[in-house]
Amino acid sequence: MPHLLDITESYLRTSVAAIAHNIDTNPDTLFHALKSLGELGVLALRIPTEWGGKGVSEDTFQSFQELVAKYSGALAFLQTQHQSAAAMLFDSKNTSLKQEYLPRMSSGEVLVGVGFSQLRRSGDPLISATPVDGGYLLEGQVPWVTGWRIFQYFIVAASLSDGRAVFGMLPFGETKQSLGGHINFSEPMQLAAMTSTNTVTATIKDWFLPDDRILSIKPQNWIHENDRKNVLRATGLVLGCASAGLDIIESAAINKSLTFINKAFVSLNNELAQCRTAIREAQQKTNIELSEKLHLRSWAIELAVRIAHAAITVSSGAANYSNHAAQRVYREALVFTVSGQTTALMEATLERLTRSQTVTRKSEHKTITYSQVIHLSHVIDTDIPQWPGDPPLEFEIVAELEKHGYYLRRFSIGEHSATHINAPNSFHATGVGIDRYPAESLIVPAVVIDIRDKVADNFDYTLTINDVKIWEETHGKIPANSIVLLYTGWQEKWVDKNAFFNQDNEGNLHFPAFASETTQFLIAERQIAGVGIDTHGVDCAQDPTFATNRLVLAQSGIVLENLTNLERLPPIGTILVIGLLRLKDGSGSPAAVIALVP
Repeated sequence: MPHLLDITESYLRTSVAAIAHNIDTNPDTLFHALKSLGELGVLALRIPTEWGGKGVSEDTFQSFQELVAKYSGALAFLQTQHQSAAAMLFDSKNTSLKQEYLPRMSSGEVLVGVGFSQLRRSGDPLISATPVDGGYLLEGQVPWVTGWRIFQYFIVAASLSDGRAVFGMLPFGETKQSLGGHINFSEPMQLAAMTSTNTVTATIKDWFLPDDRILSIKPQNWIHENDRKNVLRATGLVLGCASAGLDIIESAAINKSLTFINKAFVSLNNELAQCRTAIREAQQKTNIELSEKLHLRSWAIELAVRIAHAAITVSSGAANYSNHAAQRVYREALVFTVSGQTTALMEATLERLTRSQTVTRKSEHKTITYSQVIHLSHVIDTDIPQWPGDPPLEFEIVAELEKHGYYLRRFSIGEHSATHINAPNSFHATGVGIDRYPAESLIVPAVVIDIRDKVADNFDYTLTINDVKIWEETHGKIPANSIVLLYTGWQEKWVDKNAFFNQDNEGNLHFPAFASETTQFLIAERQIAGVGIDTHGVDCAQDPTFATNRLVLAQSGIVLENLTNLERLPPIGTILVIGLLRLKDGSGSPAAVIALVP
């Protein structure tokens, strides 16, 4: 639901960003921000519409979580508690309880927290449930309940003698029952971050929980099974915190005009995109191992902390102020490190933090030896093949030698016309523009894979993983940080627009390209820097998702299209020098690609 995310981001950007520190420290400010999310109707996103929610997909929910956490960790953390409560209530078989609360939870008319993390603790239960006529008698302490004086109710879990757990709805306030039961709450804990969320300890004494206030009775070890199932669900908050740190680094790169800050931003932005993509893909799989989930969760945690630390670094001495944005983001990254932590996650995070690092010292000087210099870009003229819908290519003489003493033309061209390079923001809302590519990323080794024989019989042929492995049997493994150039022979059709686009009677285009699974293989297994091709697209014309573009540009890699002279390059050993126009926030740029051939 792009509209839902768009209106949420608009609210967060205009009303939350400027007061994020106050939201983090002042419960009243946090409460008003939460109520404003309720006015947008986004506080029960996973609940079906017939129960008052939005019924969004898990992918949309994760995008929402990341979005809120980017602007305020405290707001993200608090609304997550409420969203979790709504999900638990929806799963309940207690229809009357659902009817009483669910329709009012999306709007924030009713705000509900949760208190069941104590089930993760070993040893004697911290809060017990004893069966009595008409319900259960609760006794003990809930060590962590978030939302004191913000939420009206909270869902508590109390352990039965057989190991099962009773989940019931309790009032979130000092309360006494006529029979003597009562609930007391401690003063809000003085936490290092997100103090405004008002986390307290609840002490419950002889509290009667009637059957009509029970959501469910969960089996023994339910919490541990639930944790294993939902390892990746909390990553949206961690990734959002990382995005907030990246915004600080990007701002510093622009304001301080220091190349090394921009380099750090691009590197961390690339890694965040890789981490996000890997997590989203894992969430789509049903058979993924727990170890892989823990690896991805711990990667996100460590990355968020590193990015937050980098945000502190680029903010210099100002980051020492407690109200500085970098300081807040850093503290929030630490909170998300331990949120919903299990023993297995603690182990995975420590393994990530203590893994051995190999540091390679870069040479002070780089030498490139070559015997030939070859243009890989077509000449730009008004009659070149252009993608359907692209703006027309125009030249206009504005100064003449005889009349003005010099010759000058104005030209107009689309950012993706002629031989060109694509930028991440052409396919990713958070991607950088073409002006943000570091200069050193534009001088890169290249390998050439020739598939002309495959294309001769199949104009829609796409490069396979097997093609890559066959190529490697002869030329060796593709070196990391190389661009893979696909030579299809299509460059010969450049002079004939009809042949170049190869449009059939139904208007469909046909030309060879990269298969998406092959691109994924090259990125994951060969750590390539990018791809290039002599057709108008690295993606098959029948792929409306532009999968190869999205995969490569998610890591701010290089995508080159409409190359020429690929027949003059050896399979390995070429160095590319990619010249581009540094168009502010450009989605791409015509490119002057030069090959230095040994």
